Amino acid sequence: MKRRSDITRRSGLGLLLLAIGRKRGFTYFGADTDAYLASLAPLVAFALVAAALLALQSLRDAATLFLLSICQVLAPAVIAHPLCRRWNRAERWALYANILNWAPFLFFMMLALALAVARAAVEAGAPADATATTVLMIFLGYMVWFQWFVARGALDLSRKRTLMLMGATFLFGVLLVIIQWAFGSGPQELKMDLK
Repeated sequence: MKRRSDITRRSGLGLLLLAIGRKRGFTYFGADTDAYLASLAPLVAFALVAAALLALQSLRDAATLFLLSICQVLAPAVIAHPLCRRWNRAERWALYANILNWAPFLFFMMLALALAVARAAVEAGAPADATATTVLMIFLGYMVWFQWFVARGALDLSRKRTLMLMGATFLFGVLLVIIQWAFGSGPQELKMDLK
């Protein structure tokens, strides 16, 4: 049995390879249900910690945050599962779901890098609003590309099916945002303070 640190190290290396478009990165991830569940554990733990911290102020908001976080974590895998079965890709589902669970760590690193570059650009004289918008658009574009790349590579899907899968996941994400706003705990206003 592999040690947890070996699995984390291999998955981290695989994630870095996938981040730059190297298909070899797929081979670094487990492709079974156990690997998926192991990759899910840190995300659930983060949601629990965030909810516990928020519970110090509002139990209702903490419960809402936890439930929405869990929905957000599980949604891509749950949405993909019946589609994978329908498209005869069920044996590839765990690999796809496993990689998606590791992706937030990549996105946090990329966002930190993007914000550092944006801050340096603003300090060098670039306009703050235009820089923030540009960096945000590039970051969002990268996230879409990465998810497209992972769906196509891990599930071996056509462009049409990849678009269907990503569209279904996107629509569920929009539904989550609407629910979050309905409960009054949505993002008030997204601004990047680069000054």
